[in-house]
Amino acid sequence: MKRFRGFTLSELMIAITVLGVLCAAVLPSIVNNNPNQNKMMMKKVYYTTTTIVSDMINNPGLYPIVDKNGNSHDGFDNTDQVTFNNEVCQGNSKFIKLFARHLNIEGDITTSCDNAMKTGSSSACQVFNTPDGITWSLVNKSSTTEPKNEIVVDVNGDKKPNCRQGETSNSCKNRDGNFDRFSMDIYDDGQIEIPENQTWAIDAISVSSALTDR
Repeated sequence: MKRFRGFTLSELMIAITVLGVLCAAVLPSIVNNNPNQNKMMMKKVYYTTTTIVSDMINNPGLYPIVDKNGNSHDGFDNTDQVTFNNEVCQGNSKFIKLFARHLNIEGDITTSCDNAMKTGSSSACQVFNTPDGITWSLVNKSSTTEPKNEIVVDVNGDKKPNCRQGETSNSCKNRDGNFDRFSMDIYDDGQIEIPENQTWAIDAISVSSALTDR
């Protein structure tokens, strides 16, 4: 009858040491190749936004080139009244109402924007969540200069860190990455611009300079 010899303690220690060395060499590569969830969601939000903005500005029923008074418009500067999905949309809130109605909203819409989810003052605002856990803040700025409309997104809702690059709050100002909020300025002609100081978001969605610089 054959006897099978087990491993000695020294042999087991050598094997464990070798495995440890292999893990140390391979793990960084695995981590670096594992896509960051917040970056993936930023990319999803950006391309959802570009699709909706394109659909809206190219719909003559929503944004005709000539308004009811015969004046020409670039696009979103036509604030004439329209009805979409049985809701009247007009004036400063026209863009944000129409944009929101193109999304699948979960729960209620609020009309009070947290200061962290906008820049400056606003004349109209809508905040809501979508089923994928994203919080959207749609803001019409009270100023008359472009861009008039801003979209601020928290890609993971209430989950931390709740930070946008460039914020000066103590919990956000010293971060060197992994933000979960970013903003997009929407111009009257349909151009979408991520502010240049939000380099983390720009890198996340791989936007060309032609789209991000004016």
